[in-house]
Amino acid sequence: MKIRHVRGFRLDPVLLRKVVPILSLIFFELVVCWRILKSIRRYDVLIVDIYSVPLIFPYVLFYRLWNRYPALFLRVESNPVETGGHLRTLGVSFLYALSIKIASAFFDGAFFISPMLGQQYSDQFGIPASKVGTWPSSVDMPVFDPKRVKHVDRLREELGLSEHLAVLYHGVLTKGRGTLEILEAFRILRDESVKATLVLLGYGDKMKEQVYRYITSNDLGKVVRLCGPVDYDQVPKYIAACDVGINSIPDRPWWRYQCFIKVLECLAMNKPLIVSDIPAHRWMIGNAPVAVYLRGTSPREIADGVIAFLRIRESLVPGIGRQLASGFSAERVAEDLESQMMSMIAKSVSPSSPAVSRSKSPPSCHASFLGRVTIEE
Repeated sequence: MKIRHVRGFRLDPVLLRKVVPILSLIFFELVVCWRILKSIRRYDVLIVDIYSVPLIFPYVLFYRLWNRYPALFLRVESNPVETGGHLRTLGVSFLYALSIKIASAFFDGAFFISPMLGQQYSDQFGIPASKVGTWPSSVDMPVFDPKRVKHVDRLREELGLSEHLAVLYHGVLTKGRGTLEILEAFRILRDESVKATLVLLGYGDKMKEQVYRYITSNDLGKVVRLCGPVDYDQVPKYIAACDVGINSIPDRPWWRYQCFIKVLECLAMNKPLIVSDIPAHRWMIGNAPVAVYLRGTSPREIADGVIAFLRIRESLVPGIGRQLASGFSAERVAEDLESQMMSMIAKSVSPSSPAVSRSKSPPSCHASFLGRVTIEE
């Protein structure tokens, strides 16, 4: 993973070369705690991920008895994802609830990946609206610029897409994201003589063999292209080589209120989409004529969605996609984030608070985010 340095923002990652359940989390928490103890005096704003709150909170609360700053913010990117292990899922859910409850009472604000997720937790934990903000995913508009992509015809030829509708799925291959349902949908399309090819651009060690076996046992070698992960700067070329992106992710609690980067990347490349009808997609795309919404996420409904796209393809206006994606550009997200932070800090300051009289002047939002980064060799 390449770490990009952004002017005015200090990224201080904890690098984990190999993720080991539980042990990696403990190691991460201890490193984060140590770094905060050493450097908290340098921060104007401290943004904390949900896993770090219980460990650092006692020290931060003690420190803030004498100092108004750093201002404290929580970032929540999703609901706790069901892992299949009931005890682990229960533990993570408890950690989420505890961290958000602490932040709602003692932090200056909390940022959620979408306004819908913020509203859900605001209602659940009674967080004042003045302390709830939105920090969505962002898309790298210069990288995902259709004008910069070269040799698209050559890639289409290499993938054998010349005479078929090329449908791109880009992301992790997992059961929870509906990977097998998409494969089954393209088997149905093949049996119904619909000329459509699925390009799977992603990873997923646990699912890769299962996907490969399904393709082999159903003789889908000419219908499905299993490309695996590619370098980040090659992704725009694959998007440009395909005719439409697909994100048929099911309506489950951990996806319902998300902000999907892969969807934003397709929009930035002016590619139309076939998407599930969930609040996340409605928030990101709305009724703009750039997408076909599925009636459901079963294999038959996904297949019907591809057929519907072929039928109305000419009426869509994919050129609107880049305009939609620009609202999630890194620059726009950063501007909105700074504005929200300053507003929350101003509202949280009480003139009669003894901490204010001992504090320094309000911060300029020179922030530090301590979060988890996984390095894949």
